[in-house]
Amino acid sequence: MIDLFAITDDPAPPLPTVAPLSAVASHGLALVCAPAAHVEVSPEVLWRHEEVVEALMEDRDLLPVRFGTRLDDETAAARALGERHEELASALDRVRGAVELSVRVLGERSGEADADLPDPVTGAEYLRAKAASAAGERSAVRSVHEPLAARARDSKRLAARDRHELLRAAYLVDRSAVEPFAEQVSRLQHANPRLRLLCTGPWPPYSFTGE
Repeated sequence: MIDLFAITDDPAPPLPTVAPLSAVASHGLALVCAPAAHVEVSPEVLWRHEEVVEALMEDRDLLPVRFGTRLDDETAAARALGERHEELASALDRVRGAVELSVRVLGERSGEADADLPDPVTGAEYLRAKAASAAGERSAVRSVHEPLAARARDSKRLAARDRHELLRAAYLVDRSAVEPFAEQVSRLQHANPRLRLLCTGPWPPYSFTGE
């Protein structure tokens, strides 16, 4: 078994030495892989996979492969590249020269006074809470997401993971535009002091691989 890390162009720069990597090439594409490690999933193991993908990202364009994706051997890898060549080549072209930046917007939902208030117990309270939640999200989209999306090659809104998370989004940004994008986040933070903007990255473009 082999673990898969990324799909890149072939030829490409030498592989980093962060793991015993090899590249299976087929018609201008390469699938970067390593012998499968039989270990239990843990935060450390997940981070190790991410370290490899980020090391690859430093000097090449790539389609990152999510942790846990495996094939039987390099023959199977070559076959997979051949069967999906047109799709994968097109996906790689879409992210060429770009990276992913993540932005979270945190703040009280409109109409919320205190996070410690009890959950709504009547139908009317529930509807008011839902309306307040939607209003807060619309405000974050209008004041933060829209100007950031205008600076990105592509963007995706993602599901919120916290009751105070008004917006979670990913942006596909040209490598040369990462610093101006971060500066725009800072300006938006200054213009929206009641919100908390968190920008992280650059990351491999997981949200834009076409999966």
